[in-house]
Amino acid sequence: MRARLLVTAMALGTTVLAGGAVAQAAPSQAVAASTTQAVPGYWKYDGTYSESTCRSLAASYVGPAYCTPAGGNNRYALYIWVE
Repeated sequence: MRARLLVTAMALGTTVLAGGAVAQAAPSQAVAASTTQAVPGYWKYDGTYSESTCRSLAASYVGPAYCTPAGGNNRYALYIWVE
């Protein structure tokens, strides 16, 4: 009796484990449909400023923006992301 109960429990446990592995093999349609898409856009040159002005403008911009050195004499080009 104990041996049959043990074999039944092992078979049931194997079935549950195998079913769980299959259930997690692929995402459901709802999960697959909710993935994000890349937003089209580009970096737009906004002008050349002093370093402090450029960093201030980049910080005040709502979206992504950055400053990069443009030549010498403390001049920086401001680029902003445009969608």
